[in-house]
Amino acid sequence: PAVLGSPPEVSHGDAEAALAAAPVSVDGRYRTPRHSHAAIEPHALTTAWGDDGSLVLHTCSQMLGGTKLNLSEVFGLKEDKIRVLSPFVGGGFGGKTLWSHELIAVAAARLAGRPVRLALSREDVFHVTGFRTLTEQRMALGAREDGKLVALIHTGETASVYHSEFPEQISFPARHMYAAETLLVGQKKVDLDTIANTSMRAPGESVGTFAIESAMDELAERLGMDPVELRIVNEPDKDPESGHPFSSRHTVEAWRMGAEAFGWDRRSASPRSRREGDWLIGTGCAGGTYPYYQMPGGVARIRLFADGRAVAQMAAHEMGMGTATVQAQHAAARLGLPFEDVTFEYGDSDLPAGTMAGGSSQTVTIIATVTAAADELFKDLIRLAGNDSPLAGLKAEEVEADGGGLRSLQDPARFETYASILARAGRDMVEAEGKSPMPIAMMKYSMHSFSAIFCEVRVNAVTGETRVSRLLGSFDCGRILNAKTASSQFRGGMIMGLGLALTEEMLFDTRSGRVMNPSMAEYHVPVHLDVPAIDVIWTDIPDPHTPLGARGVGEIGITGVGAAVANAVYNACGVRVRDLPVTLDKVLAGLASTASD
Repeated sequence: PAVLGSPPEVSHGDAEAALAAAPVSVDGRYRTPRHSHAAIEPHALTTAWGDDGSLVLHTCSQMLGGTKLNLSEVFGLKEDKIRVLSPFVGGGFGGKTLWSHELIAVAAARLAGRPVRLALSREDVFHVTGFRTLTEQRMALGAREDGKLVALIHTGETASVYHSEFPEQISFPARHMYAAETLLVGQKKVDLDTIANTSMRAPGESVGTFAIESAMDELAERLGMDPVELRIVNEPDKDPESGHPFSSRHTVEAWRMGAEAFGWDRRSASPRSRREGDWLIGTGCAGGTYPYYQMPGGVARIRLFADGRAVAQMAAHEMGMGTATVQAQHAAARLGLPFEDVTFEYGDSDLPAGTMAGGSSQTVTIIATVTAAADELFKDLIRLAGNDSPLAGLKAEEVEADGGGLRSLQDPARFETYASILARAGRDMVEAEGKSPMPIAMMKYSMHSFSAIFCEVRVNAVTGETRVSRLLGSFDCGRILNAKTASSQFRGGMIMGLGLALTEEMLFDTRSGRVMNPSMAEYHVPVHLDVPAIDVIWTDIPDPHTPLGARGVGEIGITGVGAAVANAVYNACGVRVRDLPVTLDKVLAGLASTASD
């Protein structure tokens, strides 16, 4: 079956033959376990039926529209009879979509004839709301002595509940990251009778990059080549899978910037070459990629008031990524108004239909839709202005918003404020709606965000404990719209990557179907003492084919961190861990094996 609409296998040339003939090669298997979203706030809701048969659901959801649609189908209601409110999601990472407890609560409210409130316990969350599935991956690379790849093979298996829509697309990064003369990429999905797996932050990419970026590190060592230079040598000039040009790709700049800021030139290529007492110190790096998505089908509304205020509205979501701030910032700039006079309203399905918060797509999708609404608003304002306005005779594309009004692009002296236009028309407010445009660029270009992750670790030679002491992410994500909110997203993703690398593993009893560690005491996510100072930098080069030149930042932060940590562990102590997480028992076993050798 297809993997998220893409063929499950892609091949160019005879990769197996090229691998066998390559002067230098690596061929290994890499494994990742099940992961839980583990948002601090558990899932909770309040729901009630009205006397007229209408339904209201207060919940924590990152897909208002999908929740409304599914409730309509399950309970046989028209969508205009349903209202879903979710102003505060409380962390989601892909886990706060529609689940069975919401359907049960709505049904209970109907049967009881009174409102119902339901909050899942932490153990309920582990069993009811899905997880990231385990993976097993084969990664093989063949290269010439100069480091140029002649073969790239990435195959593997993921597990899934029957009929799952989430195959964990582990093969996607290898399709786009490096130029190779031959390519074989594919994956299979094994159906199991288990808890439903679902989308979790950077599904596929976060764990798929663990395999390819660990193998690149192993190949660099065999070549006697710097790992950063190996990646730069294999930078593609077009997409390896499709042959399409990249909309914008500045990964070399990201690698160079990151290496300089991290002090990569001071790294020793020899494992176990740095030591402070019992602590072995090492550094590692890894790259990452996450696709660009812009969703069609949404609608945005802008209301402009005579007192100079404006409100942009869309049934969107806020779960920590700064949606309200960035969208108010954009709407203010688009309308030529002060930031403090513009509000962005979201979190209510009664607002114009929005996009889901997923796939690092929400910000650019809303921006494109609000832009479309602003274009319609300008048309309406020019019509309202009439023949007595300085703008008479102009078209919407011939004006720009500036200083609380519209100004002619050709003749700046032709200007009128919104207040003046509305006063002449006898209006207190004007509003307009715009639809999300079709993302035509996605059909013409290969579009991705990219990361270059650098990590320093300290591994205790006695206990096997690993501590990350420094972490830096260098990102190429187009134009950064808000440095503060983007930095928060990058850092949050990188911290989640530390959990993926070192601590997180959902233990599952295949006989009973039970999660064996369903608590925050036993499922270990990074806490303050686990997290070092994290530096983030970015190229800030606008993508000419996206709204405002921006691409997604929410999921690229986690992508590549697992491999960067594992590579740093190897550089520190000489133990190569290919089975996440990198726990002290695996490090100790490796140290013991090294000592016996």
